[in-house]
Amino acid sequence: MSLDNLDGPVTQNEINLFIGFLEQPNRIPTTALDNEIADRQPGQDVEALGLVYEITQNHQILDRMITYSDIFLSLRNDPVNGRIMWTGQRELVWCTIPDNGTLSGYAGSEGLDITGHIAYTAYHILKTPCLWGINVTDNDPHKYGATYKERALTYVTEMDKTIDTYYLKYFIRENDSKIYNPNSSAWDNLGEMSANSPMPWNRQQMMTNGFLRMAECHEIIGDDASRVNKYFNIIQVSIDWMVKNFIPVKTKNCLNAYNWAYSTVSNSSEDIDIHALYDIWGMYRAWQRKDKLNVSIDVMINLANTMMYIINIDNKTFTTRVCDTYDNTFTANLYGPWEFYAEFIPDWYKFVVNVNVNRIKTGPQYMGALLWVKNSLMVNNSPSGTEKHNSTYTSTSSHIQALSGYETCKLLFLVLGIILSYLY
Repeated sequence: MSLDNLDGPVTQNEINLFIGFLEQPNRIPTTALDNEIADRQPGQDVEALGLVYEITQNHQILDRMITYSDIFLSLRNDPVNGRIMWTGQRELVWCTIPDNGTLSGYAGSEGLDITGHIAYTAYHILKTPCLWGINVTDNDPHKYGATYKERALTYVTEMDKTIDTYYLKYFIRENDSKIYNPNSSAWDNLGEMSANSPMPWNRQQMMTNGFLRMAECHEIIGDDASRVNKYFNIIQVSIDWMVKNFIPVKTKNCLNAYNWAYSTVSNSSEDIDIHALYDIWGMYRAWQRKDKLNVSIDVMINLANTMMYIINIDNKTFTTRVCDTYDNTFTANLYGPWEFYAEFIPDWYKFVVNVNVNRIKTGPQYMGALLWVKNSLMVNNSPSGTEKHNSTYTSTSSHIQALSGYETCKLLFLVLGIILSYLY
């Protein structure tokens, strides 16, 4: 894969290269172990596919998302013959630890990230109503629903089951909707994280991914307003909690920025790489839905300043932690979602492209977000600095250049009507 250019519209060649790479059969997972389908390559593939589908409305991309999501759902623990978890039950979760040792009964935040990937696929189907009555091209190998709409509704139904029977029951405190580890001695016996302790920020944002995508699916279906409100409230509480724990700092050029830790009970700065990635990704997803969630633009700008002027050192090197007092550095490995903050500092876009110039060739987890941001910057004519930032963004779908599914359907039916009028 490669970018044809840094500026201007996303090209057909870039799309073709992206699709061709993602169609490699060896990318389809066979296990959920080691977070494979959560924050590892297959899970990141689905997120990248979804971003590029928003740009293109290319059904070939959506079909690939469905292939992944079917596999993800099929890898969920079987309620009859599956593994007995720490609860003593065969829960509707994903087993990410091998079936031996004290951790074999563990299932945590990564399961709601997987839920988010599957729900992201359902969301795109539900946003494309002209596909609803058409059979999916895969002949329904897992019997999840022959048509696109049936498949999406299966995803939504099954993901709600996982949320209702496990995550709401054990991980969301009833009195304040905060995300905590289960308050159980059985959980404590796993030795993974202490019972009844605050979930670290990156894990919380893995979980809010699932809640957000499922809320968006139910918004489109229009079937359960109370569930939608509950999911959004959990996200808001998590975001507010994290922002409250951000530590204000100044950059070398005297701009406002942040330091933050792994969790409320940690004293060291957050690790860059996958931990900080999920922190800032969760914040940006919340920002995209500021029609439902309260996220300050000042917070987003301060996070962008943190990236551009604190984490970033020079010559493609970064601090190992958000504010590393030991001046430890590493060669940059900034996954695609770091790019989203180009909305607040547009120069960040080309900077991250140059950092990842070699990784783009073999990394959809880099390429998908780069194409999405490239398109977004062109369509929205983003300003050249944070001082002039235009906060008119509302949601992911507002960034895309392509027609929405509804508009596409209207256009298709209009063209069909014109053709028929000439024939008859």
